[in-house]
Amino acid sequence: MVEWLEELEREYGALFEEAYQAVADGKVKKYIFTPSGRVRWVVVGRHRDYLILPRAGHCTCEDFFFRVLSREKPVCYHLLAQKIAEKTGRYETIEEEDGWYRRLMREWLPKPTA
Repeated sequence: MVEWLEELEREYGALFEEAYQAVADGKVKKYIFTPSGRVRWVVVGRHRDYLILPRAGHCTCEDFFFRVLSREKPVCYHLLAQKIAEKTGRYETIEEEDGWYRRLMREWLPKPTA
């Protein structure tokens, strides 16, 4: 295994295993919208697809909202999976026309609860 992957495994333990498995299972997607060139990362989760904002270190999953933001966990496995996938090149690239952007963003963003 590559050295930086081994470092992540030591640092994150079981969280790394879950993230690595998501990458191995092909659950990380890179959407490229044309002609704008916008890029959005998505990880297919247990309950729905989660939008990942790597530069902001943000994920739309509940684990991020409840455990990462409260500092109970350093990161959710979706963020870690995206990082592993991008560095290893193990992700699916999906090209969509800009007309699909809003529709997909509505699907990926969490639904407000009453």
